[in-house]
Amino acid sequence: MELERFKALHARFFGKELPEEVLQSEEYEAYADAIHEDEDCYNWATTEKLTSAGFNYESYCCMMMADKVFESLDEQGEIKYDDPDVVINKWDEGFYGIPVHNGGATMVVINYCPWCGTKLSK
Repeated sequence: MELERFKALHARFFGKELPEEVLQSEEYEAYADAIHEDEDCYNWATTEKLTSAGFNYESYCCMMMADKVFESLDEQGEIKYDDPDVVINKWDEGFYGIPVHNGGATMVVINYCPWCGTKLSK
């Protein structure tokens, strides 16, 4: 999808309570597909989301890593240990890890980004 068209659809759909008929429309489906399948659309939308939240995404190896770390944090910027949707964490010490959802803070430390393959530094 052309990025300018995606931006227009994003303005219409993002962050709004949409009726079922809109969610079932071809236009919304094309928008949803673009955010998942078009890297330019995903990167633009994610940049918008992280910028509006005041999250410094530029220090991460890729937008997916920045987005997943952002999603691992609560409103106070603390790691959400009890959220099973969290797939990666970054600790203050600079370690990245995949959480083991066992009720504690157990994680599997990783040295490479699971999305872009970049070696992660502390």
